[in-house]
Amino acid sequence: MTFDFGTGSSYESFLNYFLGVFAVICAIISTLLNPLIFYVYTKKQNNIMNVLFKVIAISDFLTNLLPATFISYVFLSSVKFNQHTFLNQLPEVICCTFGCVSQVTVTLMAITRMIKIIRPFFSVEVKWVLAYLIFYTIYMALANAASLVIVGVEEKGEDNVGESSNLDTLKSVNMYACFSMNMFHCFVGLVCSFITVGYLWINMMGNEAEALRLKLRSSNTILLMNVPYVISIVAHFLALNEDIGMDLSLVKHYMIPIMTSAFNPCVIVARTNTMKSFMVGIRGSSELSSFRSRTQLSQIRKSAAAESNL
Repeated sequence: MTFDFGTGSSYESFLNYFLGVFAVICAIISTLLNPLIFYVYTKKQNNIMNVLFKVIAISDFLTNLLPATFISYVFLSSVKFNQHTFLNQLPEVICCTFGCVSQVTVTLMAITRMIKIIRPFFSVEVKWVLAYLIFYTIYMALANAASLVIVGVEEKGEDNVGESSNLDTLKSVNMYACFSMNMFHCFVGLVCSFITVGYLWINMMGNEAEALRLKLRSSNTILLMNVPYVISIVAHFLALNEDIGMDLSLVKHYMIPIMTSAFNPCVIVARTNTMKSFMVGIRGSSELSSFRSRTQLSQIRKSAAAESNL
C-alpha cells in the first residue's frame, strides 16, 4: 500500500492495486485511440465540430501521458506517497488542467450541436468557440500553477502564521472557483444535450426520420461523453463531506480525469465512423502506394526497352 485512503480497513491494499491497474489500462487505451481520432479528424473537413474532436483528442492524450504513468506507479509501488509536495503535485496540475480542457470542449460540442440542430441557419463562428476555449485553458493553467506555487511555499515552511492563513484562503478560493467552473460546464453540457435529444425525438417523423436518427445518434454520443463529468461533480461533493471517512483527493484529481481520457475515445470510436474512416484512409494510402509503384515499374521497363533499341 502506498496511499492511505483513510478507511482504516483491510481493503486499502486492494484499492491501491485496483486503481493502479485501472490507471495502466486507461493509459493504454488513451495512448492508442486518441492519436487515431486526431489523425482521422485532421483528414476531415475543418468545421467547428471536427476541430473540437481534435481538441478533445489532444487534451485527453495529454491528460493521460504523464499523470497516468505517475499515479499507477504511486498505487503499485511500495513507496509511501506524500501528496503535498511540489514534485508530486506537478502531474496533478497537468492532469487537472487538461482534464478541465477536455470537459469544456465536450460542453462546447453540446452547445454548438444544439444550435446547429435547432437553429440550422445560424452560423456559430469557430473563432469565438476557440477564443473561449483558449481563455479557459489559460485560466485553468494559471489557477493550477498558482496552487502548485502555494504548495512549494508551504513545503519550504518559511511562511509565518499570517502568511499561512493567507495561503489557506487563496487555496480555498482557487479550489472553489475551479470547482464552480467545472460544475457550470457540466450542467450546461447536460442541459444542451438533453434539449437537443428531446428536440430530435419530438421531430422524428416523416421523410426526414432517417436523417434525424443520425443526428440523434451523434447527440447521444455527446450526451454520453458528459457522464464522467457528472461522476466528477459527485466525487467532488463527496470529498467535501468529511463524514464519508475516505480520502478521495487522488480519485477526483487523478483517477476521474484519467478514466475520462480513456472513456471519451472509446465512445467516439464506438459511436462514430472513426475506425471506418481510418481503415479507408489506410486502404487508400496502400492502393495509392501500390499504383505509384506499378507506374514507376512501368516507366523503368519502358526506359530499359528504349535503351535496348538504341
